[in-house]
Amino acid sequence: MKTKKRKRRLKKKVLVFLLLFLCAFVVSSFLYLRKIINDNKTSVYFLAADDANIELFDKDGKSLVFTRGMQVDIKNKKMEVEDIQYNIFEYNGKTYLVEDKNLELDRNNCVKEDKLYALRDHVLTAEYDDYHIRGWVKENQELTVNGYHNLLEDGSVDYYYVNNSGYISSKYVAKQFYVTYLDASIYKDVYFGDGGNPQNIRYYAKEEYECNMPEKVNALYINAGAVVNADRYIALARQTSGINAFVVDIKDCYHDTQLAYDSDVAYKYAPSTDNIPNSFETYQENVKKLKDAGYYLIGRITAFKDDAFAKDNPEESLMYNGSLYSYGSVKWPSIYSRKMWEYDVALAIEAVEQMGFDEIQFDYIRLPEDVEDVDLRNIYDESRAQAVTNFLRYATEYLHARNINVSADVFGETSGSETDRFSCFVSYYGQFWPAVSNAVDAISSMPYPDHFAPYAYGIEAPWAQPGDIMYAWARATYYAQEKTYDKAKCRTWIMAQNSDPYDVTYGVDFIADQIRALRRADIDDGYLTWNAGSSTYKYEEYVSALD
Repeated sequence: MKTKKRKRRLKKKVLVFLLLFLCAFVVSSFLYLRKIINDNKTSVYFLAADDANIELFDKDGKSLVFTRGMQVDIKNKKMEVEDIQYNIFEYNGKTYLVEDKNLELDRNNCVKEDKLYALRDHVLTAEYDDYHIRGWVKENQELTVNGYHNLLEDGSVDYYYVNNSGYISSKYVAKQFYVTYLDASIYKDVYFGDGGNPQNIRYYAKEEYECNMPEKVNALYINAGAVVNADRYIALARQTSGINAFVVDIKDCYHDTQLAYDSDVAYKYAPSTDNIPNSFETYQENVKKLKDAGYYLIGRITAFKDDAFAKDNPEESLMYNGSLYSYGSVKWPSIYSRKMWEYDVALAIEAVEQMGFDEIQFDYIRLPEDVEDVDLRNIYDESRAQAVTNFLRYATEYLHARNINVSADVFGETSGSETDRFSCFVSYYGQFWPAVSNAVDAISSMPYPDHFAPYAYGIEAPWAQPGDIMYAWARATYYAQEKTYDKAKCRTWIMAQNSDPYDVTYGVDFIADQIRALRRADIDDGYLTWNAGSSTYKYEEYVSALD
């Protein structure tokens, strides 16, 4: 009897044990399965780094480069390697390791740069694609990164917001400074005086953009008051196969400001602007006629000769003995004034967008000829030539973004004073031929024969020998261009009006002599006819020479 009871109790114990074992097995299996499930459960993250690419290793120690901002599915399970905890994710059948610092839940937080260096002198702008200047940085300057505009698919950033001031393109910054400019030692023997050492100017390989410039440009000049006669200029141009373009004033300055049309931009920067010969609609209508007739249109803007701007912005303008400085009865803004830079570019963009210009030409990219004892308002520690060149680079960058070509006018003397060798110099008013030519798409010199002194280039009376003086000048220009990195097209102003100082009448032969001289000297990217009055009667006298 006792034996049977013991057997029943033993059997009961075995059953309880088996039941407990079974329960334990089920629970442990459940926990194990839950762990497996949890370990393989994933959360969406994005790869973060202080560079466009991030190198990660798989669990076998082999590396692969991933793109910043890439989405990854991070498993809950972590892996420890040499006391470092790594998150893991699968990619192309392999398991890769990544630290917490390289993961973000929000893709907008994946850019980890905190410091960058400027690769060149450059503006900071109010918006990423804007021209409004909010700051200025110097080459190799350390910049604090406060944000960015857009993280691209390749992991790069298009524009950074820096120094709590403005945006700069990622093309012009780097984590470590490196040289992007070209060797300036080729200019070590150039005379520079007050204009600035040409070796301190930066020269760069030109950046590509969508260029619509004709191979050669031969243009008639139309001043602000004459643009209402667009039909007459079209008729003139059609009398010759040579003319394919017009240079039309947007802003010129005589004894006071002469803006070509009523401009909202002008009233913002220079509200006292007056002497405006055309309404917005009249100017627009006549420029459209030129455009619709099939001609390439160049809008001319005097950059640093602007009486109204100087009066309205005295803190941005040249001063002498505590008062605004006048030269040629005109007040002059400073070549260092970023507000003047911005105004010129704003006006250019308005004219391009509202009037349809193909190119903007900046004239008076310089100081006046006499600035002795004048306060130039140089707060950026730039030489005169650096300021002029930096302005042109700024203007070119923001006009190229709109597929608009840029040209600049320079004095004839800047190409050199002798033939058969490189003899150009940095002018005291801030123009250096190789720098300007490197910065823009076309350089237009003004070698007007009556601007040369007797015996210039060995020519007794240059004003009466336009072909001879033009050829001598053009050969010097040829060598200046040969010494220019990524040179601009050389499109020359020819004198197409009478020489009042020397009482010389310019007719067909004098016009033709200048054009032939340019071609003989291999300076043959075109010509622009300078006739200050844009006289259709004068043009008619020599239109046959414009072939």
